[in-house]
Amino acid sequence: MKNILLITSLIAFTFFSCEKPIQTDLTINFTQTVDRAELTTNSMIYTNSAGEDYDVKTLKYLISDITLHDRNGGSLQLNEVHFIDIFDESTFNFTVEDIPNNNYDSISYTMGLDAIKNISNAYYEENWFGQMEWPDMNGGGYHYMILEGDFNDSLSGYGTHTGGTMGGDYSFNNTNNISLTVDDDLGDVSININMEINNWYQNPNEIEFSTYVNPDGSAGIMMNMMMQMNIQMNGMTDVFSVSVNK
Repeated sequence: MKNILLITSLIAFTFFSCEKPIQTDLTINFTQTVDRAELTTNSMIYTNSAGEDYDVKTLKYLISDITLHDRNGGSLQLNEVHFIDIFDESTFNFTVEDIPNNNYDSISYTMGLDAIKNISNAYYEENWFGQMEWPDMNGGGYHYMILEGDFNDSLSGYGTHTGGTMGGDYSFNNTNNISLTVDDDLGDVSININMEINNWYQNPNEIEFSTYVNPDGSAGIMMNMMMQMNIQMNGMTDVFSVSVNK
């Protein structure tokens, strides 16, 4: 009887000791809000800090160099460039399988493409290539963001088109602290990166759609370095936030 119990114990020990650890898959979700409420498109229900009513008809943007950082100074790049289009659900997230066990304490990402990446024809194989091209006369490369709609009435449109302007790089990097310990017992996890749209226009720089004009007098801000700088500063301040769902 003792021998039977011993053999049973050995079999059980062997089974559990050889059991494969749980794999942790990490999903990065991209969301958008206005005044902390989920974005509603094609409806003039929003008001910026300048008192202009507006809607959102188009929102496409690039987030690059999405990277986890651990407590010992190590890093793990999750995605080099990710394209988001609010009318294409396939762009709302991506998943990285089997994240290594570690204590991750921050995540960093770049809004747009930095000067090294932002080169014309560099991403011709991507499905967003034709949608995000930036005019060669303004430096080439790609839009960081295309945010468009109407303001005050259906006859007045705005276009928040950001990108490298007149030789300047107006992308920016954000780093957010997180608490994420990946071990054999965690299972799948997700991180949400949220864009608060109204904050593009209010802090520290109040931006009015009615002032969208290029130095040559044409409508828009694609060649307006000062406007690109103001939007960049606002973006760095409080447009993006991060949360972890375990």
